[in-house]
Amino acid sequence: MLRLKRRNIRIYNNYLMKKKFIYFGVLILLIGGCSRNSDREKHYSKYGKVINIQEKLHSIEIKNVLIGQYGHLYLIDKYLIIGDHMSPDKQIHLFDKNSFNYILSTGYKGKGPNEITILGNIATDKVHRKFYVSDHGKLKIFSYDLDSLLANPLYLPNIKISMDKSRFPAGYEYINDTLCFGCIIEPIGNNDFKPCVGKWNMLTNEVQLMKYEHPDVKKKRTITAVSSNLGLYVEAYTRHDLITVGTFNGELRYNIYGPKWETKLSKNGYYGSTNFCKDKIISTYLADNRIKKEPNGKIRSAYPTKFVIFDLEGNYLQTWETGYEITNFVYDEENNRLIIRIEDADVQFAYLNLDGLL
Repeated sequence: MLRLKRRNIRIYNNYLMKKKFIYFGVLILLIGGCSRNSDREKHYSKYGKVINIQEKLHSIEIKNVLIGQYGHLYLIDKYLIIGDHMSPDKQIHLFDKNSFNYILSTGYKGKGPNEITILGNIATDKVHRKFYVSDHGKLKIFSYDLDSLLANPLYLPNIKISMDKSRFPAGYEYINDTLCFGCIIEPIGNNDFKPCVGKWNMLTNEVQLMKYEHPDVKKKRTITAVSSNLGLYVEAYTRHDLITVGTFNGELRYNIYGPKWETKLSKNGYYGSTNFCKDKIISTYLADNRIKKEPNGKIRSAYPTKFVIFDLEGNYLQTWETGYEITNFVYDEENNRLIIRIEDADVQFAYLNLDGLL
């Protein structure tokens, strides 16, 4: 009887040891999972390292051509391209990116065969010195040969491809004819759409969407930035305090959650124009009401005055306060500077030298 009792005690003790071992193993897995997950989830309670750089901005005086409120910036070779869909006649303007001297304008507005009805993205083919202009009215992409245009300002483009209205590219980086990467728009009904990140074949219109989507965001509004050199993309959310960084293979690198992150769609605006700058990610940042009321009672969109800077691991580095509302910007790698479009009565364009800042 005593031996039986001791045997039962040993069995029970062994059971407890096995149970503790299982619990301990599960705990290790959970801790390990949290640790791995934390590498992909970057949470920031504030972006507190603020540097005022307003005095470092250099105003650019644009002569010989009027640029509207929403001029968008692109670079190819030694040229700065400004796309201006508000222009009444020619919507694409070329400047010397070093001196900012005006060169010519093209992209006639209209419904004619070589005219543009609704100007969209401009993608640059730096190897073949071409740029591709989206017309979202005609759902066509026009091909411009840069050298032909420079030789003859009356040069007219060719049609590169007709876009598929069920899925079409918005902002994208041209890598080659069979591989473009960036934002793909999926229309939803008649009055809504969903922006996605994906690969797009310019020859066949074939689209391959990236598989990662943030599980807590139900209505996406994003700005996409792409680096073919790094094989990375950024989705900067305009209505959530969130940035997602992924690879060209569709794998999530990390999410950056800002100080005002919440899952519901916010009335505030957050990230705007975003670019890779060498080994940094730079984005404009508002974190405030996206609607601004002027003293005269006029209502308009509010734009960020700040840049936030992250490294390629998603670590927040610093914030630059410019004192001006920024609509968009590009990174001029050759001169290591940002060229910036500003919403201000006195300053429309400016550049910022990054030497000593990054």
